[in-house]
Amino acid sequence: MPTQTVTARETSAPSRSSFRPELQGLRALAVGLVLLFHLWPNHVSGGFVGVDVFFVVSGFLITGHLYRELSSTGTIALGKFWARRVMRLLPLAFTVLIVSVIAMLFFVPQTVWGMNVRQILGSLFYVENWVLAADSVDYMAAENEPSLVQHYWSLSIEEQFYLVLPLLLLGTYLLTKFLRKNKPGSGIDTQKIFIWALIGITVATFIFSVLYTNYNAAQAYFVTPTRFWEFSIGGLLAMLPAATKMPHQLQNLLGWAGVIAIVIAALAYDGNTAFPGYTALLPVIGAALFLRYGSTQPITGIYWWASLKPSLRMGDWSYAIYLWHWPLIIVATYQLDPFTWPYKFGLIALTFLLSAASQRLIEDPLRHAKPFKVPKRAFTLMASNMAIIAALTFFIPQILAPDTNQEVAIEECTGANALLNNCEDKGLEGKPKIPPTQVQKELEEPAHTECIVPDGTTDLDGAACSLGAPEESADLTIAVFGDSHARAWLPMFDEVGQANNWNIQGYTKSGCTPVPLSSAEPDADQAGKEASQACEEFILEASEEFQTNDNIEAVVTAASPTDREFYDESGNTSEQLAVDALTDMWQEWNDAGKEVVVIGEVPHFEKLNGPTCIESSPENIADACSTPSEEVVGGRGTILTSAAESGTSSINFYDPVPGICDDKRCYSMVGNLITRFDHHHLSADFARSYSTNFLNFMDENKVLDFFLAPLDLVKKISQP
Repeated sequence: MPTQTVTARETSAPSRSSFRPELQGLRALAVGLVLLFHLWPNHVSGGFVGVDVFFVVSGFLITGHLYRELSSTGTIALGKFWARRVMRLLPLAFTVLIVSVIAMLFFVPQTVWGMNVRQILGSLFYVENWVLAADSVDYMAAENEPSLVQHYWSLSIEEQFYLVLPLLLLGTYLLTKFLRKNKPGSGIDTQKIFIWALIGITVATFIFSVLYTNYNAAQAYFVTPTRFWEFSIGGLLAMLPAATKMPHQLQNLLGWAGVIAIVIAALAYDGNTAFPGYTALLPVIGAALFLRYGSTQPITGIYWWASLKPSLRMGDWSYAIYLWHWPLIIVATYQLDPFTWPYKFGLIALTFLLSAASQRLIEDPLRHAKPFKVPKRAFTLMASNMAIIAALTFFIPQILAPDTNQEVAIEECTGANALLNNCEDKGLEGKPKIPPTQVQKELEEPAHTECIVPDGTTDLDGAACSLGAPEESADLTIAVFGDSHARAWLPMFDEVGQANNWNIQGYTKSGCTPVPLSSAEPDADQAGKEASQACEEFILEASEEFQTNDNIEAVVTAASPTDREFYDESGNTSEQLAVDALTDMWQEWNDAGKEVVVIGEVPHFEKLNGPTCIESSPENIADACSTPSEEVVGGRGTILTSAAESGTSSINFYDPVPGICDDKRCYSMVGNLITRFDHHHLSADFARSYSTNFLNFMDENKVLDFFLAPLDLVKKISQP
């Protein structure tokens, strides 16, 4: 094959793409912001932008490398390129994953093993960002405890970039070469090809990033295409020659401006910032200014500071610091209570110690190991390690985890009955009748999932959720209506229905508070508005069904305490507006001849996960795993309770709080049953423990006298 003509422009690769010590200082700044953000999120609330700085630097360095290889050889040795990436990044990444598995087995409660295993496997195969993106739209998974390897999401994106970019650039080069093969004398300007290809990537993915962030900010944070433009910005900088015509003083000023822009973003942004989108421009432009401009002038030069020995060392260790710090933080939060400033400074010191050792003992030796310079050997090492780590991660927790298929009979002082019946032993301490690991599984495998209307839809096929007695032979049909908290009551209604020959129809939709108004804030993203619209349609259609379906004699509604607001068609919002909307809807059900029962909101324990706390503090459950009643009872908006208490007398209100809380505290275990499977959803067995009390309430308030003879409670309660 004839040698490809190379234009004069190609003979000198951009000087700024060669090794530059000040880049280590920029890396040090980036990882420092991430570290401070994870340790002190309220003080460095936007420190997550350090990841975006890393992306720009990676794009700059990798694009420069690919350009020099392609412009000098006419091709990119993809195997060798990927093999170098494997030996540079994977040995330490795999080491931290192995240590994370060990740390999980010894220092992390078993209640969160399943979630950690799933994310470790996602990180092992570099798809952790997609795992987290899926969780961000999963109402139940979104409340998971943070995993040991959650930070691998950015490494996953980076690996995906390393896989895709050389293919795009080489493909564009070969396509251009093919199109020009019949044009004699036409040279291939590799630099121009790279620039146009990178401009295309930048424009396309930046537009996608802005649009998708506006559509669904939570998911956009993790998906790969929303970040590619940050890499390609760095790549474009690698294609530019040094800015030699600009005065050094101005260049240095621009370099400092870049650092200031990054720091401003780190201090001004927070979890409410729609990110990445256009807001990512500030740290990305800041990183670009630093890469493009600066000065090595002592004292005043930004590059002088960035090239000092401490900056160089921290930059050298930045990859290791990023990998090690997060699992250390997670272990510390489980083992140290409280995780205070002295512990945090100690963790920083340990992170730096591990990072220095990692570079010396793992990164440098394997990166320069001659046997693995051969791509086949590097890929074989990668595949074998992945297989071994995956097998150990998957099977060891299953072998060590206890059997979690226990059943429990609900007795007079079991579960909520212990407080409701004022038992002498309230069952606040001791061994739970159902292990925490079994209760925690309800987070991923909740009871009666067939009763949950999928997110984004309003399908009201109630027949798909028919519990209790068969519909055709039941004495009574009750509709249970609301969000995931209404669904959490279904184990009780299923048991009560079977005992009393009642048919239970479930109409539940996660995250959908049963208020017939919009819950979308004016500045909500498009996904939030669509979810709110689907919820509102579900509520209105369900309400119409209750009024027109003659088979339904009673409607029971329940919901979680919520901190959201509700808006009418004019955008007005107030608690009274929501109360009026609820009471009007309930009155419509009454007017249609339906009995209406409102179950009050179960307390939200905020960050206190019931099973995890009990697993971690088995000797001090009552104190460690409870919260003052005044902080959680009504701590979030209890709109259903407010409406029931201030509404019409025809509404029957059942308050579940006395089964969880006394006058002083609300508990994670009552009657030796764990009250919740997470922060606020009743566990299935604890919900069942309300059966007798709920039937007493129905009987005492003569709720169903119109439909049924008085209840014989002694005979009606079933025992397993």
